[in-house]
Amino acid sequence: MSDDSLQDTPFPAVERLPLRTPTLLPATHTNSYFVGRRDFYLVEPSSPFGPEQARLHDLVEARIERGHRLVGVIATHHHGDHVGGAEALRARFGAPLMAHARTRDKLAGRVTVDVLLDEGDADLGGPVGLDLAVLHTPGHAPGHLVLHERSAGWMIVGDMLSSLSTIVIDPDDDGDMDDYIAQLRRMAALGPTTLFPAHGDPIVDGGAKIAAYVAHREAREERVRAAVDAGAGTLAAIVARAYDDTPVWLWPVAAKSARAHLERLRRGHKITRTGGDNAAQWRPAKDDET
Repeated sequence: MSDDSLQDTPFPAVERLPLRTPTLLPATHTNSYFVGRRDFYLVEPSSPFGPEQARLHDLVEARIERGHRLVGVIATHHHGDHVGGAEALRARFGAPLMAHARTRDKLAGRVTVDVLLDEGDADLGGPVGLDLAVLHTPGHAPGHLVLHERSAGWMIVGDMLSSLSTIVIDPDDDGDMDDYIAQLRRMAALGPTTLFPAHGDPIVDGGAKIAAYVAHREAREERVRAAVDAGAGTLAAIVARAYDDTPVWLWPVAAKSARAHLERLRRGHKITRTGGDNAAQWRPAKDDET
């Protein structure tokens, strides 16, 4: 593409367009990806903002005018900064929106999903001349998908990782820390090269970045457990201890992932909980509770 807002990547079949979205700081943009050298997918129909949608549509139109075909629009998951422009793309170009069934369910009544994708969909890359495999990677979101180009090793990873920050796992939105860490490990076992996140620049050494993410989560979980062992019983007290290296203005966001860690520790019989969601009290598990 000639437009300088569309950024080349180490792989000619992937081009990146950061679009301004209502996302969580420090991110301010969500990357949309053009995948395919001729016929192509648009991954992450991200922005709900008219001027940003116009930029995206102009680039899609330019490719179509050169004889290329928009095969489909793929959403990695249901969050608004990933699907904000989906309906506008469907209306303008008639391309089907493709996503996991759990994403379809989350978007019901707001965004129409036309084609379901799931683990092992091996023919996705055929129309665009790539060896694309679909990975179902729940954890951040129940219907989260990663696209893995097996020949070159790159992955479009949505919100599994970011080059700007860590990823929030929110139990109130069906986030699950067990699933998230397990899927990171599975991704690492596939030996990825470059990772293309939804937020930030491409990550060249994908395996090292995933390993760092897992190590960070495990270290944070130990801090959460240590906070409970030290007598912090409420979520607020746990966050104040376990996230004392995080700016206070981020603590409400950190509390979401802290809850996900607490639930993982509880399922592992390392801590116990009493009380409902609004009055939960956490304490170390006794020997007869393990």
